[in-house]
Amino acid sequence: MNALDQALQAACPTVMVPRYEELALLTDDSHRFLIAGDGLHVEINRPWIQAILKVTDSPIPLPYGRVPPRFNINLHRRALVGGLLHFIRRAREVSPLEHAAWLTFDPVEGAVGYIEPEIISRSESHIQYHRPDATPRCLPVVDMHSHGILKAFFSGTDEVDDRTDDAKLAFVVGNLDKPHPSVVMRFVGFGLSLDLTEWVQGLTDNVGKESNSTTGAENDH
Repeated sequence: MNALDQALQAACPTVMVPRYEELALLTDDSHRFLIAGDGLHVEINRPWIQAILKVTDSPIPLPYGRVPPRFNINLHRRALVGGLLHFIRRAREVSPLEHAAWLTFDPVEGAVGYIEPEIISRSESHIQYHRPDATPRCLPVVDMHSHGILKAFFSGTDEVDDRTDDAKLAFVVGNLDKPHPSVVMRFVGFGLSLDLTEWVQGLTDNVGKESNSTTGAENDH
């Protein structure tokens, strides 16, 4: 096999899911594709998230096992909610112009940080900004921007940007002229998307009830 193909397959392998024993899940910072009886899945393991998402159904039954359900966000819930609410306050100050920020994760300390990136351009209906560089102690994990007094939604530009980015949570807030702004959130990675809007609405609507436990979106969403 060509050396480049060997390197590629080592970095991102495809695994046949065993039928008669449990699948050994990833433990390092990586991803891989899984061929199961019902189709193709992708398994993602990052310091802040572990997920298995279906890519596509198989048109025929395949002689492999089932993949276990998996979607866990390893961010302290109070820190995550605090970062989202801080961004909403900052976005209100800038409104009706759009605003942007990122929440970051330090795998060593388990801490959530807040960064406002360099803004390239913005108006009441668009914003362009730089993505923070990832370092071993600072991983960009939540991409946040506002829509001013417009409602929160994912635009066509968001669709293009999010589907070419690494695994992340994307968060949008709008209706900032109202007491209760609108919010949307989704997980995106490898061209896939998982809607988390109801989950994040529950988090932000129940401030003060949050515990210091880690966020298990698999159970809460």
